[in-house]
Amino acid sequence: MLTRCAAGFMILAALSAPAFAGCDQAQAVDKMTKVATALGQKAGEATTAEDSQKVVAANEKVNQGGEALGKGDYDKACAIYDEVAKENGISL
Repeated sequence: MLTRCAAGFMILAALSAPAFAGCDQAQAVDKMTKVATALGQKAGEATTAEDSQKVVAANEKVNQGGEALGKGDYDKACAIYDEVAKENGISL
């Protein structure tokens, strides 16, 4: 009886929580804005060629996110922005 009850709760929990909530257009645009703003600040603070190159590489990824966003692939865009943020210490 207890195992049936526990199994029932596990099934109910699995059905009630989505595996991945996804990312919508507004979330993708918000992340893009935050990442782009932070990278602009980092570019202004760059003191070495290496720092500048890191910002340029990050901006190239942001552009890829923009392409995904333009195509309506919001999950991919958010994943790219999340990756850029993590790599560059940007809080979203």
